[in-house]
Amino acid sequence: MVEFCRACGESLHAKPDLANSGLLVKWTHHAIDAMFWLVDETVRWWEIGKLSIRLKSLRRQRTSFLDQFESEESFGNEASIEQKQALVGITEELARLSSREEFVRSRCWAIAPELMFVGIFIVFLYGILVMNPVRSLLPKAGIEPGIFSGQVSRVRDLPLSMHSVVTCAEWFENKLYIGGDGGLTVVDPTTGQASAARELPDDFFVRDLVINDNSLIIAGFPGIYALENTVIKPIYRDAQLPVKLVNSLAVTGYNRLLIGTVGSGLLRGNEDSAVMVLGTQGRTIRDFGRQGNELWIMHEDGILTGRGDSFEPLNLQVLAGRHLRRMVTTDRNVFIGTDEGVVAGYRNSRNWVWTLLSAGKPGYVNDLIVSGDNLFIGSDEGVYRFSKGRMERLSSIPCQALALTSSFMAAVNPDSIMMFYFTGSAQEISGPVKVPEIGTFTPVIPVVSLLPLPGLQVGRLPDFRHLEMASSTKALTESAAATATFSPLARPHVPLPTELQRPIFSGIARAGKKFLLTTRNRGAWIYDGSDWSQIDGVPQTGAHSMARNRSNCYIYGDAAGVYQIMDNTALLMIGATATQNLLHLSADEDNSLLLLFRDGTIKQFKDGRLDDKLRIPDEFKDEFHSLWKIDGRYLVIVDKGVLLHESESQWNLVFFKGRLDNLKVVASEPGPDKNLFIALNDGRIFEYAASKLDFTGVIDDQPVSLNYEGCLWVAGRDSLYFLENKSFVTTPFHTRDMILGAFPQIDNNSLLVFTDAGVNLLSGRQ
Repeated sequence: MVEFCRACGESLHAKPDLANSGLLVKWTHHAIDAMFWLVDETVRWWEIGKLSIRLKSLRRQRTSFLDQFESEESFGNEASIEQKQALVGITEELARLSSREEFVRSRCWAIAPELMFVGIFIVFLYGILVMNPVRSLLPKAGIEPGIFSGQVSRVRDLPLSMHSVVTCAEWFENKLYIGGDGGLTVVDPTTGQASAARELPDDFFVRDLVINDNSLIIAGFPGIYALENTVIKPIYRDAQLPVKLVNSLAVTGYNRLLIGTVGSGLLRGNEDSAVMVLGTQGRTIRDFGRQGNELWIMHEDGILTGRGDSFEPLNLQVLAGRHLRRMVTTDRNVFIGTDEGVVAGYRNSRNWVWTLLSAGKPGYVNDLIVSGDNLFIGSDEGVYRFSKGRMERLSSIPCQALALTSSFMAAVNPDSIMMFYFTGSAQEISGPVKVPEIGTFTPVIPVVSLLPLPGLQVGRLPDFRHLEMASSTKALTESAAATATFSPLARPHVPLPTELQRPIFSGIARAGKKFLLTTRNRGAWIYDGSDWSQIDGVPQTGAHSMARNRSNCYIYGDAAGVYQIMDNTALLMIGATATQNLLHLSADEDNSLLLLFRDGTIKQFKDGRLDDKLRIPDEFKDEFHSLWKIDGRYLVIVDKGVLLHESESQWNLVFFKGRLDNLKVVASEPGPDKNLFIALNDGRIFEYAASKLDFTGVIDDQPVSLNYEGCLWVAGRDSLYFLENKSFVTTPFHTRDMILGAFPQIDNNSLLVFTDAGVNLLSGRQ
């Protein structure tokens, strides 16, 4: 049935057709007008060209006539009437053609403002859609939530032995790729075989893996590589990537990357270059996210949000005092993994609501991944799933990286890979569910109980019963099983006296059963395991560094003098004037002191006299870290390696093995066998012994300090490690304070950990 308008009798259904045909006619007329305008504009420019040629010819003729008249007048002759008429004719023609040219040019430039506006608009639109990394930041592809909402049907365990530190994992082309200090490992789930990617540099430390269309981008130390069609090749040449310590990565578009670095902020890269993003300098970027049109950047101390090149810190009270580890974002939610649990942000119609998902476990988060309504958490306490307000524990085995594929999840730690299979929820999936098979090389093991287990089920400590007090040179034997439980006491573990409240401890040394500690604001103190006593004679501020040999301990500072500790008093050895610009002091076994100054001067204090000893070449200025005398040889630690003194004016440099770009020495510690341990800012640890510099291992944190007590202890920004069997093991101790050193107490099977805020006691129980 056709409806008609009562006023005019026209069909109402015919109006859209008329409107569409009218619009088509209108745009057709516009297209015809544009064609005619283009033809007219071409004709006008052609005419302008002919007029310009004609005008130049007439100007030359006029100039020739004027020169001829001037020449004849100089000889007393007068121009003829014909010549004057010709000059007048040329002048009139010039005026006519100039007027015509001006008119035609005015017609050509009549629509110049409109064209300029259109050009500016197009450039602006291009900048918004293409050049702005926020709008082109693509969210991670979602995975079918129904599968991972169901129950865990079985778990399989694959062996892994190529890493002591695992940083990331990703499924790519039906294989599991695992990154860590051992480079890139490829695991075939069908056979269970693991192999290393040989095309990467030997010392490549993989920090992040990102899938980009048909390629897998591999980021780490020292650069960025791409795996495509089984071929691995670098994305940037040396000169194109200004910072080689890459910590995290995100793909923002075709051949466009966001590159997070260690200590150098954020880089924005395309296919042939990478540039620094202002406002992020000096930060270690750990993760990326997107909320609306804002880019979220997580660094070691907080979160930056903004668009383009302008970022502002996100101040959240719930994050205060926590170290941020990982971040994952969805359309409405933000999940932040910290060293004290997971913090979640929910966006409602008006603002954000932030809350802590669980007050207990998981505590120390290593990885987060989202699938639909499910949040999976890999932590030191195990693998967890958070869904619909409920936190489930899938495994109590520590996990450092997670990876999801279409039907199962892989949880990776340095020793094994756990494969979790999900049956899917009955409400979302009907009928029998086929569980994929991944080989038959290992038996099916039962799912770990979801009930929380007592004690701290993360990491381990050395078996203190195997540490020999008489000889610190004996290597550690195999430690206790990972199931041994250790529990830290309430923080602060060791109470401080009233006069030592709110100190900033800066140095630690062991003297028998006592400990000498320096502070930046309370002088120097002695701790004997239960009581504190202040050392007389040390200034409250200025002298906050420490050096010792087997018999004596010395406290020193820049422009603060050098003091020898005698029982509970300090004896001034070198005055404050002589220690201006003092960088490092080391004590030799003959009780002589070696002083390294910032200008490269080395002085020796012996028998009450301070004399010039050596001088370091000027090309290493601003790279000095410390001075030592090992096995009768003088050596200076610099950012590129170890300077060995050969003769009066000759130094030989032994380079650190591997990458050298953007390296800084952060700590050094002498060992028990005339050796020296050196820590770099990228996590690598080296050992100098017998004039050789060898690679020892790497940690997944930024080192802060070293100390040797029974074994080598390495303190990161929030974790503590010890060296065992040529690999570093993470202890179950995490803190927000800077760790100064760790000392086993063998008699009571405990560990004293000194930080800049006090003393922590970690006790073990079997």
